Amino acid sequence: MKPEHKSVKKSSKGLSIKKEPFNKQALTSREMKAVLESCPAGIGIIKDRVLGWTNDVFCSMLGYEPDSLNGKNTRCLYADQKEYDRVGVELYSKLDTHGKGLVETTLKKKDGNCIDCMIRVSRLNANDPSKGIIFVITNISELKRLQVQAQQAQKMEAIGLLAGGVSHDFNNILMGIQGHLSLLQIDVSDTPKVTTHAKRIGRLVETASELTKRLLGFARGGKYQISTLNINQVFASSLTIFKPARKDIIIHENYEENLQPVNADPSQLEQVFLNLLDNASQAIIESGNIFVTTQNIIINKDNDYPFEVKPGPYVKLTIKDTGIGMDLETQKKIFDPFFSTKEIGNNKGRGLGLSTVYGIIKNHGGFILVDSEKGKGASFHIYLPASNNIPVKEKKESLPFNHMQKGSETVLLVDDDEAVINIGKKFLGYLGYKPIIAKNGVEAVEIFRRCKDEISLVVLDLIMPEMDGKQAFSEIKNIQGDAKILISTGQAIDDKIEGFLNQGCHGFIQKPFSLNTFAQTLRKILDKT
Repeated sequence: MKPEHKSVKKSSKGLSIKKEPFNKQALTSREMKAVLESCPAGIGIIKDRVLGWTNDVFCSMLGYEPDSLNGKNTRCLYADQKEYDRVGVELYSKLDTHGKGLVETTLKKKDGNCIDCMIRVSRLNANDPSKGIIFVITNISELKRLQVQAQQAQKMEAIGLLAGGVSHDFNNILMGIQGHLSLLQIDVSDTPKVTTHAKRIGRLVETASELTKRLLGFARGGKYQISTLNINQVFASSLTIFKPARKDIIIHENYEENLQPVNADPSQLEQVFLNLLDNASQAIIESGNIFVTTQNIIINKDNDYPFEVKPGPYVKLTIKDTGIGMDLETQKKIFDPFFSTKEIGNNKGRGLGLSTVYGIIKNHGGFILVDSEKGKGASFHIYLPASNNIPVKEKKESLPFNHMQKGSETVLLVDDDEAVINIGKKFLGYLGYKPIIAKNGVEAVEIFRRCKDEISLVVLDLIMPEMDGKQAFSEIKNIQGDAKILISTGQAIDDKIEGFLNQGCHGFIQKPFSLNTFAQTLRKILDKT
């Protein structure tokens, strides 16, 4: 329908309204400027990477006065040279190829704070690049914040499932430990039985330690710590958490024996598997089956996937359920954030699980497909690029006491937990070392200042009252730059601990640890020149 305007015309019968067609014409330069100024997005013109005209919204977005950015190089909009160069290369490459471009970046405001932005650019004259470039900038900081909140909300859903499985397994472990301790009191004079009970308690402690590592993995805030993994082992670990939650579902496992390894974050993959298992279980109304398969596949250049896939070897994992299934329209939306097939108000989900699953798999260089029909269940297929690396297997050797590595040096043990101090002091004594004890960072620094010439190694906890391990580490290094320090903590290795290792820390040992592991770690550091 063409727009119309109305004109008034006099007649013998009085006033009448005459409708005339609107003459479409080009906007004047003044009208065009008014349109650009009133636009809610930041708009401007760049020529040779120098800002020309900019609208007031753009200046306000970055905290500048109107027109104060005109004539300045766009470098002033970026926090560092690296990001400035990256955006420039990416945008000009797209401009040369398509005449327009889109890129996401971070821009620096006048006060030094940064905002997340989406920049759209196009040439003013496609045939004459010298005319300059027009850009449109949208502030997406709020969108990014909501994405982080969505990921955290999804993680809380996964933790609900995780907590149920972990509590079940942990109570079983505690039952085993309590049982063997009770039997130790009965068999205290029977040396072989005491040895058997002690070994079994040790294995139970190792199992409990693995459970806490899973929890620590969920607490990393989405940070990826890549290692070479066997998917069969990671999925089997996920099933130990999931199985206790649904006794009415039968899990059928079919793993390829010589499955190729992948480079991935184990805790992130475990989160993916738990989400898919949880979705599958909720799709099964009463009782049913879940089928899990893994296999090696090769994707060729002439593949028929509906999107671009890098050819090469992949590991494929399929999770198939006998649930209610999905129609085609639902399948098109399941990876969208906040889309959910669950009823509103049932508290079973916020539509975040599969969007996060999609993001994790994509960030690992893989992709995910789904096959389903209404009433015939669903199959989710995960594809991850295979790795040429070899998975590292931890060596868990239990040496007899008389074969353990021992020493005679003085070791400063710093920890605020009485149980850890008691065990650590006995460990050091059994191994021949002279232990000195500090119960917080302040004590540790004072003792080291007095006895630095005799202390060969500091075993330092991170989380302590009065002065934490991070500050104590710095203080000790200020006293003696080449002091040997071993970090001992229940935390997982993260940026903070990696930072210590790069700043002169000589090693890391995670609690709980055995006497044999402690002995090997001490000698490895002390024998290093």
